[in-house]
Amino acid sequence: MFGYVNIDRQSLSDGERGLYQTFMCGLCISTKKYFRDSARLTVNYDINFYNVLFHSICNIDVTILQERCIAHPLTKRTILQQNDITDRLAIANLMLSYLNVYDDVVDGGSWKKRIVMSILKKDYNKAAKLMPELHQKLQSNYAKLRQLEKVNCDNLDEVCHPFATMARDVAQAVLQDKYNNTIGDLCYNTGKWIYLADALDDLNKDEKRNNYNAFRAYYKTSADSLVKEHIDELNFVFFSVLNRLAQCYNDLNLTKYNCILNNIIYKSVRNKTKQLLNKYKPTSTDKKE
Repeated sequence: MFGYVNIDRQSLSDGERGLYQTFMCGLCISTKKYFRDSARLTVNYDINFYNVLFHSICNIDVTILQERCIAHPLTKRTILQQNDITDRLAIANLMLSYLNVYDDVVDGGSWKKRIVMSILKKDYNKAAKLMPELHQKLQSNYAKLRQLEKVNCDNLDEVCHPFATMARDVAQAVLQDKYNNTIGDLCYNTGKWIYLADALDDLNKDEKRNNYNAFRAYYKTSADSLVKEHIDELNFVFFSVLNRLAQCYNDLNLTKYNCILNNIIYKSVRNKTKQLLNKYKPTSTDKKE
């Protein structure tokens, strides 16, 4: 995952922000349970969104502990007690994180990325054995995504599909009998938005490295002019996905941890989209020209 699905911190109280961090700590503890300490660095905002969401779907009253951790050895912190959801998510996240780093290396990533990949390799192999069915699905969809990118696919929906499907597969593997199609659609559209957000964020970098980028392939223009010339279409693409995500969320009628989920779905990801689009907002000099 890429870490785009975060909370809007200013819109939450101290207690609500603390609750969100408590969920994050629970994932960290589950990651430590199965993997080495270095693997705990893979815990990210995207996977924590699923953590909160899945606990809400399962209607779980979480248990909160006061414990010290490796990052805060001197003071106790509120930590979510690990459970089956945090354990399965930690394993799934390790696989997703490795594939993400591997993808960066294939695309010419730095020596730092190569070191991270080598560090995570052993934990990735262990994760694959812990959840072999999910691993097979993730590998299959990653291969499809690489193939589409290799042929410079110019269909946004088509190239987003494998990555979005990976998000849906994670939901099914973690939730098991609690999973349904509405949840699948919610996670699918979350994954689709993440892929599109990353493509938009990386426009300049991908152009500089001559790497594949879904928007460059579709619009066939330079990064500098792409957003300026197609801002209305881009708004439609992004907010159509987010509207479908919100619709699925509304249909689930969830009652737990809504303070966090509402914040993310109705505010944070929408603000993030605007922020990414504003990266390419014309300067005063551009406007004069």
